[in-house]
Amino acid sequence: MVRDMKSSIAFYEALLNMKADSRKLERWAQFHCGNTLALWNPEFDKELIRTNSDVSEHFNEAYLNKQESEVRYGNNVILNFNVTDLNAEYERVKSLDIGVVSEIFYINVVRPYHCFMIEDPDGNLIEITGDYHTESIKF
Repeated sequence: MVRDMKSSIAFYEALLNMKADSRKLERWAQFHCGNTLALWNPEFDKELIRTNSDVSEHFNEAYLNKQESEVRYGNNVILNFNVTDLNAEYERVKSLDIGVVSEIFYINVVRPYHCFMIEDPDGNLIEITGDYHTESIKF
C-alpha cells in the first residue's frame, strides 16, 4: 500500500531498473520482476466512494464494509530481492539516491548470507541479498 503513486512508481522503476507493466490511474501499478509486485493506493478507492452515490459498478458490499478499517502504511512486509552480484547492486542502488540505504550486513542464523536494506517512500523495508565478495572482511 502506498500513499503517493508517482513517487512510489519512480522509486520501484529505479530500484528494479524497469518500467511498470501496467498502471491504472492513481490506484494501481504492477511490475513483473520474476513474480508480480503490485502497488496500490487505497486513498483512490476511498475518494471514489466518498464522491459517488452509486459505486456498485466498482465494488461489492464486502469490499465497501472493509473500507472502514484503518490503513497501516510502512513495514507490513519485507520484500527480498536476490541478485547475482551484491557488491555491484549495492553501488548501483546507492548511486540512484532514491532512499536510505543501509550498510551491507552479514547474517548467519539459518545460513550465512549478506544483504543490505533500502526503504521505499512509505517506509517499507526492502532487503537485497546475493553473492558478496570480499577478501578483507573477517567475521
